[in-house]
Amino acid sequence: MLSGKRILVAEDNDWIAAELVRMIADHRGTALGPARTNVEALALLDEHPDGAILDGNLLDGPVTPVARALCDKSVPLVVFTGLGLPADLQRSHPDIPVILKPSPYETVIHAIAERVRACPPPGARAENMPGIGLVSPLRLAEECFPAAESVGSDFCLNDPTGHRNQGHQRR
Repeated sequence: MLSGKRILVAEDNDWIAAELVRMIADHRGTALGPARTNVEALALLDEHPDGAILDGNLLDGPVTPVARALCDKSVPLVVFTGLGLPADLQRSHPDIPVILKPSPYETVIHAIAERVRACPPPGARAENMPGIGLVSPLRLAEECFPAAESVGSDFCLNDPTGHRNQGHQRR
């Protein structure tokens, strides 16, 4: 599912971080990190991640600078948190998918794998990609997040069994 993909993990809880790293490896990906702070996570951007799993708050504060840097580089990400997106990040990037803890780790891995598979590689130009042409930001978001389903003000992902998982909501 993540074969050869490099996934940045920014999580300050050692148990959660270790499980995410293990799951990434189990799915043949490579974990970058885990980073416990924004400073550590930002340093890992030099490793050119293909995707990222971020906790909403790290030891040195909200994950906003890391999420913005990843978005600027068009790196797909999911936020796996108990609190939702930090308020300033919610205002500037309301389309970032949030998976609320305690959701299964497998759900998080499936979510980032979907986004990595669906999004063009960082630096790829839309006009050089067959079948894409110039794409509006809304259409690109829909292509990068195909499993997303908007329901009122909630955001949820369908799990592989086709059941709607209420653990995935955006606040």
